[in-house]
Amino acid sequence: MGQRAGQSRLEQRKAKRRQEILAVAAQLFRTRGYDGTTADAIAEAVHLTKSALYTYVGSKEEIAVLLLQEVVRALLADAAAIDARPITPQEKIRDLIVRHVVVVGHHPASSLLFLHSEHMLSPEKYPHLYALRDQYEGYWRRWIHQAQEMRAIDVRSEKIAGWLILGSLNWVIRWFSPAGPFSAEDIGEEFARILLRGLGAQDGNSEGETHHVVDRGAVRHSRVD
Repeated sequence: MGQRAGQSRLEQRKAKRRQEILAVAAQLFRTRGYDGTTADAIAEAVHLTKSALYTYVGSKEEIAVLLLQEVVRALLADAAAIDARPITPQEKIRDLIVRHVVVVGHHPASSLLFLHSEHMLSPEKYPHLYALRDQYEGYWRRWIHQAQEMRAIDVRSEKIAGWLILGSLNWVIRWFSPAGPFSAEDIGEEFARILLRGLGAQDGNSEGETHHVVDRGAVRHSRVD
């Protein structure tokens, strides 16, 4: 019993240390870029030798995979919760637009890896990561198809509509700053309004709520220099 408790405490400490390493690595990836960040730099930043670092993570690639998985799994959990609600497909699209911006806004360093994941991590080597991504994109494609079938939106290509939404949402992390005048929720609401109207929806806000429009000058002040 005492041995199992000791092993449990050891595993908890190791898991905590691993999360610390991931957090530091994410910041390094953000400031130096993935290619400009070495395993030596990560080890130095967390006060470990390179060999000690590898007792927690297998490689720099593995760190990137773990960071991406964390974000994608958070998005998948939100998508599944939204999918279970008794609301229309366009309302589901709207809600996930907001949640997507919030999630990437809360994981800025990790989310930047989205923009370059195929360059860094091949689908052949990490099929499980791309399976998660495809599962997430599947929610968007299904809801867009359903909304199109109901004539709630008007698009010529459901695939292009999905690319438009995800491309716009993933690019938010390039300029969003938590210290800016608008929260991730504010920006998500505005993106939902604009994108749904762009898809031909009569009203991206199904509940008739009024939200402030983000003006271009304010967005410029939210940029990350």
